[in-house]
Amino acid sequence: MQCSFETDGDVLIACPAGRIDTTNYNDFKTALNGNLDETKAKHLVIDLTALEYVSSAGFREFFLAGRRMSRDGGTLSVCSFQPQVKELFEIAQFMTAYAVHDTREAAVAAAKAS
Repeated sequence: MQCSFETDGDVLIACPAGRIDTTNYNDFKTALNGNLDETKAKHLVIDLTALEYVSSAGFREFFLAGRRMSRDGGTLSVCSFQPQVKELFEIAQFMTAYAVHDTREAAVAAAKAS
């Protein structure tokens, strides 16, 4: 698992690649929280273009990130699902808990508008 980060105004965009599972979810959590602390971003967009798989441990980190963003008065959005990852998100009912967008551009625009 690798994760790159970009900022667009007060939006942090996280782009995990590969797999987030029990062997590396902590690396994702550390990188994500470090970037949120550093940038003080109000909104978080997680672009899943390059994510191939996420386990329950990885889902936990997504939910914790969403809780953190809500607590801090911001938002969490996810976008650009691969079909196999989208199915996992639907099974986990993540799609009803947080904003979901087809593209990064749509997710960033919605975050900035909120």
